[in-house]
Amino acid sequence: MASYESDEEQIEALKRWWAENGNSLVIAVVIVLVVLFGSRQWQSAQVEKAEAASDLYENMLPSVALFHSATLDETGMSELESNYNSLRNDHTDTIYARYGALLMASVYATQENYDQAAAELNWIIENPELGFMQMAEKELFLTARLRLARVRLAQGESQQALDLLTFVEPLELGAGFAEAQGDAYKQLGQLEQSRSAYERALDFAPANASLIELKLRALGSS
Repeated sequence: MASYESDEEQIEALKRWWAENGNSLVIAVVIVLVVLFGSRQWQSAQVEKAEAASDLYENMLPSVALFHSATLDETGMSELESNYNSLRNDHTDTIYARYGALLMASVYATQENYDQAAAELNWIIENPELGFMQMAEKELFLTARLRLARVRLAQGESQQALDLLTFVEPLELGAGFAEAQGDAYKQLGQLEQSRSAYERALDFAPANASLIELKLRALGSS
């Protein structure tokens, strides 16, 4: 560091430094403040957006429950679809839009509107991104994949169902994947593969074990 003989020399040196660097320093400070303010504004907007999406999703839940209990009237159905459309269109990069699509797929599948159910489930599978460098959890996409396989089975598209269930690590959904594979193999007339898949499903001790055992017995003795 340079040494100065007097206070006047130090002041003059400071003036020269400021003349040479002052503008750059001011610009740097302004940039930092703008970035900090912008980041806070962005975070606040994201929180508000997530809260709005959460509200729409929460509004869907009782309507879907009423639908599955066969007590949702036409007005209620219209409100359910309106909430979902707002969720899907205005909050498409949120996790709530994906869960909303799962709910609507269950409604469409119950109505035997399998094409629309498949469209909702495909949208989930094909859109894993949730905004800036975020991804939804794997279980969500595995659930969508399993439900889409079941929709394909309902459509008689056995091979498409198998393709969805094959070469995928099912994690906690192992029983469901194996059972659906058994159903697909049965539709294809491949009874030994069906039997093996049902037995794998039972290995997971699923809650619907009695139903899978009935499916096994329906195949007859090996």
